[in-house]
Amino acid sequence: MITKDMKVSQVLADYPETINVFLQISPHFKKLNNKVLRKTLASRVTIQQAASIAGVELNKLLYELNKSINKEIQIDNFFQEEKMNQTIEKPEILNSISDDKIIGLDVRPILNSGKDPFLDIMNKVKSLENEQVLMIINSFEPVPLYSVLGNKGFEHWTEKINDEFRVYFFKTNPANKTLNNNVQAEKDLSDFENVIEIDVRELPPPEPMMKIFEKLPEVDDETILLVHHHREPVMLYPKLEERGFEAVSNKIEDNYYKVLIFKKRFN
Repeated sequence: MITKDMKVSQVLADYPETINVFLQISPHFKKLNNKVLRKTLASRVTIQQAASIAGVELNKLLYELNKSINKEIQIDNFFQEEKMNQTIEKPEILNSISDDKIIGLDVRPILNSGKDPFLDIMNKVKSLENEQVLMIINSFEPVPLYSVLGNKGFEHWTEKINDEFRVYFFKTNPANKTLNNNVQAEKDLSDFENVIEIDVRELPPPEPMMKIFEKLPEVDDETILLVHHHREPVMLYPKLEERGFEAVSNKIEDNYYKVLIFKKRFN
């Protein structure tokens, strides 16, 4: 059975015939025809997020996907009451901020060229100064980005103007966010009985990521992996999330980050 929490890439790998469902249910999914975008974007997006991005009812997408792999599926198994989206009022910080503090990035040309804009977005995030706001412009709502930047202390507000989505990422109190992240990192470290420590600062790409992946099997509920890194490994976060891990990064000084990697704890 295909569920809302499965990654699109996993569904396509396990059930190749579902590509036709995606393409027929919304034109937003035509990017799945591009093998590069399919490999990069689909690996980060769940079925639930894909439905939101495309403006498709989640239960309808789930029903059609499961029907394509199981002709005997019953519609009543999928159509259940869903929570309606609520209109959220524009945050005061965005009403009062000056235009020069809003840093825009239109990712539509990047996507149209067949590339993944994730690295461009994270580079723009890294360059933000205090009190600056990042505004992402896209033709669909970049739902997976909410959790990625949320883990970095950003809040977001989204507006739709005609067929254009504008998503503002901002921090209400950057100084406090940094402090809280450091405190959380210390708390996480003290909660574990075992600490595995590696230093990848002198390794050329992609060896740091490979070294981290080599150590992941040793990380259990009582063990945390402490990585000394020369930069914040933003490309690593979604890959860790797919494997059931979380990461907290703290900048110690220029070209030196401490990255704590641990298993997700589900309440």
